[in-house]
Amino acid sequence: MQARFMRNLLVFCISILFAAKANGQDAYRVYVEPDGWSIGTNIGVTDLWGNVGTQSIIDHYTNSHYTDKMCFMGGLFGRYTIHPALGIRLMANYGVLYATDKWNEDKAIVLGQLEGSDPVQRYLRSQTAKDQIFEGSFLLEVTPMRINPESKSAHRRGQVFLGAGVGVFHFTPYSTVGDGTTFIKTYDLHLEGQGWGGSYPKQYSLWQPAIPLVIGYRWDIGQHLNLGIEYMYRYTFCKYLDGVSGKYVDPKAFYTHMSPEQAAIAEAVADKEPYFNKQSPNPAGNLRGNGGNESYSTVTLTFYYKVLTRNRLWWRP
Repeated sequence: MQARFMRNLLVFCISILFAAKANGQDAYRVYVEPDGWSIGTNIGVTDLWGNVGTQSIIDHYTNSHYTDKMCFMGGLFGRYTIHPALGIRLMANYGVLYATDKWNEDKAIVLGQLEGSDPVQRYLRSQTAKDQIFEGSFLLEVTPMRINPESKSAHRRGQVFLGAGVGVFHFTPYSTVGDGTTFIKTYDLHLEGQGWGGSYPKQYSLWQPAIPLVIGYRWDIGQHLNLGIEYMYRYTFCKYLDGVSGKYVDPKAFYTHMSPEQAAIAEAVADKEPYFNKQSPNPAGNLRGNGGNESYSTVTLTFYYKVLTRNRLWWRP
């Protein structure tokens, strides 16, 4: 499903590009956007920033396993230019997030299984996480060099822009069972006892708010088309995007609160160390994660088509 969606989105982007090239042969073009609507699409790679994976951003991108399972996000958006320097954007995206403790393998080998080292502890934990994400967001964008539309810099085709806003997303968390490679849904497995009451953590919602922050660069191409690249970071208020946050629970608790079949699966998902590293099961209360709110990000290409509804530049006399 994801591959078909991304393929269709790419075909749509290419179609827009050729349509703009065919119709954008105007000899004269003022590269300052008049107010009006645009419609666009975006596609790019995703990163999950949580407990599962590396602690260091550098290790996240430079480890030898990072490209083993690249995941993507794409969608559609509508944009309205209020002023050449100010616009608003409404977006709807679908994608997949992924992270694995295997990304720490390089450091763990170098450190020689040094006890207490963060990369080694993460590697021994052997957790893997995946999420399906549907998101909607509202962004306010600022193009600093077009604050003064009469300036020379405002007429450049390429422009840096910044943005911030609010969003909401729905996620479906997955993980693998034991040392297997098949992903299963984990929300109903209560891996850290979420929702059991007492001293256990509260159950979390699959609908969550987010704060998207973006920086990017855009190029005006022809009369209507704009091409860009952007980095968007979403800060969330959820601790369980990767299914790991607090402490290990007593495996007996799974059998108390769930059917034997579900409990056996939950036990094999919650603690993978015995399967991968011949370790004893973690006792209840051992740290499984370090808590804290998690986030995710994308690096995307954007295409949008400007529907120029006005010939008059309203900000000029």
